[in-house]
Parts: sequence; C-alpha cells; structure tokens
Amino acid sequence: MAETHEEIIKVWIAPGCIVCDACETDCPPVFEVLEDTCIVRPDAQDAEFTKPLTPSIIVAAEGCPVEVIKYEMIEVEGPEPEAWSQEPEPAEAGAPGSHGGADRMVVVTGDPDPKWAGLLAHATASGRGEAGDRVHAQDYPRVAKVPPEAVVAALPYDAPPDTVSAAMVASGMVKPRPTMAQRIQSKGAALVSAAEMSRRQFTIALVIAWGALVGVAATAGGLLQSFMVPKATKEPPSKFRAGKLSDYPTDAVYEQFKGSRGIWIIRQKGVLFVLSTTCTHLGCIPNWWPNDKKFKCPCHGSGFYMSGINFEGPAPRPLERLAVSLDGETLVVDKAKKFRYELKQWVDPKSYIQV
Repeated sequence: MAETHEEIIKVWIAPGCIVCDACETDCPPVFEVLEDTCIVRPDAQDAEFTKPLTPSIIVAAEGCPVEVIKYEMIEVEGPEPEAWSQEPEPAEAGAPGSHGGADRMVVVTGDPDPKWAGLLAHATASGRGEAGDRVHAQDYPRVAKVPPEAVVAALPYDAPPDTVSAAMVASGMVKPRPTMAQRIQSKGAALVSAAEMSRRQFTIALVIAWGALVGVAATAGGLLQSFMVPKATKEPPSKFRAGKLSDYPTDAVYEQFKGSRGIWIIRQKGVLFVLSTTCTHLGCIPNWWPNDKKFKCPCHGSGFYMSGINFEGPAPRPLERLAVSLDGETLVVDKAKKFRYELKQWVDPKSYIQV
C-alpha cells in the first residue's frame, strides 16, 4: 500500500477567541491578532498556501487555550516531508546549551526547522504601534546581529511561546513594547509641547479664525440679499407676429415656433388656430406624430388629436388655444389670452381665424 500523509487544506477560527496572541506567535503566516479578535490572513484561505504550513497550524491549534482554531485535512499520497518529521538530536552532557537532565537543551544540526525559521522571520512583538497596527520583527531596529539559525540552535525543540519571545528580545530580533509608564510619559510630553504655543502663533491663529468668521458672515449676507431681492426675468413679450397668413397654405401642424415661443400653429378644415405646447397633465411638451395624426406626450403617454382634444393617457383636458388675429396679412399671436375647450371658450372668434 502506498505511503500517505495528511495536509491541511482549510483553517478557520470558531467563536470564543480570547486574543491571547498564541496563534500568531506559533504560526504568523496564517493567523493575525487584531484589537478584539484574531483572524485567518487572506493568503491562508488558499489550500496551496496552508498545505506546507500544516505542522505550524497544528501547533497553533494545540496551543490555543480555548481551542477555537479548527482545520480540515486531506490525505495526500507520498511520504510526509522531511522537514515536518525532523526529530531533535539530544545534546551531549556538558555540551554548550545543555542543562542536563530532563531540561537539557537540544541543538539542531543541519538546516533549521522551517517552522522555527518562519516563526522568527514573521515574528510579532507583543502590543501595537502608535497607529494601532501590529508591529512585526522586521519593523524594529535590530540591536544585535544574531542570525535566526543561532536563535533556533539555542532554543529547546519544544520551547513554549513565552520562551521563544524572550529569546527573540534577548537576541535583538525584536524590541519589546514600551511600558505603560513610558507611553504615558511620551503622550504627556507631546501634550506639554503642544500647550507651549507662542503668543505670536496664538495671535496668528486668532486673526485667521476671525477672518474666516467674517468671510462666512459676508457670504451668508450675500446669499440672504440674493434670496430677498426679487429677480427681474427677461421673457419674450406675450404678443408677437408669426409671419403672413400665406405661410400656412394647407391643413397641417406648423412647428417653427414650438421651441422659441411654445406654440403650434394649426390649419385644419378652413380654420387656423394656435395651441399651447404645454401638456395639461403635468406640463411636459408633447411631440407631433404626423403619421398617426396626433400629439403624444413623452412623459406619461397623454395623447391629443390634431385639434388639441385629449383622447388617451392621464391628461384631464384638451390643450389650450391662444388668441390669434390678423393685422392685414400678418398673423398676430397673443399668449396672454387663453381659451379652454371644457369652458366652451373655443367658440370665441378671438380663438381662431376663418381661412
């Protein structure tokens, strides 16, 4: 039967984390401790990332005091990688690093265990930086140039996390976080420095503040004046000339004044009249569809016959006619005078011209 071993393809953290930093200390590439919880890093969501870190993840899970680190494993063909099963070799009595008896130190020969080398390379000092970010070993200035291999060789193979942390500090790999007294002292010095602003700086700040206040007051006064003073609008006169009667020779809807004056001039069955382009529903401007012989409002679908009578949609009444008259052969339109069909005002001679 072929030899197999197990690899972790998925890792997660169940509820109940007490933020003890143990998981990140044991396996920093996978776990990150935040202010109030710990998380699995984004890279560790990939099975190909977690497989090589199987031993470190297992160590972190076994070292979790509340047992909230969970993982899923699969069986893989082939022998277990040599680095995973590396066994410590006992040091001879009296050799450097040996304490004798059950507490004897173990010196690892050959290449360092990848688990410990990775731990030292990604080690995180206890506590947080000024900006609230976790502080990694490579972010601190090293006070001693001790290679990770030397620290590994000096540690017991099964050293607990606190021993590892102490070794990293002692070797210069990381710098311990400032004490509470040091942090209070630093903050106090910053506050005192800020409080010692010179009189000249205070005067400048006061002048700027008063200038800003005056600027705001002036702006508010200008806006108030603009709001209170009535604005005179320049609108075209309501009465205007719309060309000669000969410009409208056949029955049709003439739209040359739709955009500029808001009217249609219509000749139909021997009568010439003027319609307002304002829809009687909500004031939109309908369009003339010559093929369908109707006005159609694009907003809500109201429809009007060529005469202006409404026949579909929500429009409650027909379009309004405007006063029209002849000055010789010139057509004169007066928009100030309106005639409504439902009030029986279309029979008024001023609302049309017999042609």
